[in-house]
Amino acid sequence: MGEITTSTLPQWTYTHVRDRRTLLARLRIGHTYLTQRYLLTRDPQPYCEDYLVPLTVRHLLVECPSLIELRHPYLYRCR
Repeated sequence: MGEITTSTLPQWTYTHVRDRRTLLARLRIGHTYLTQRYLLTRDPQPYCEDYLVPLTVRHLLVECPSLIELRHPYLYRCR
């Protein structure tokens, strides 16, 4: 299943913009060009430079301590 499930995300209200739905769907299942490009190009899997863990959507949006200051304004603004 996906990296981020619907039980961990609030209910999204979609606008008429189709691209936004595609973006949110890709984030929920963890498939982005940044994190999955290595499968297409046969490059090594990308790793977080600070913590040397595989680079995933979940790591970027939820777990990475290096990005906590960047996440805080958006997390509190959404709640």
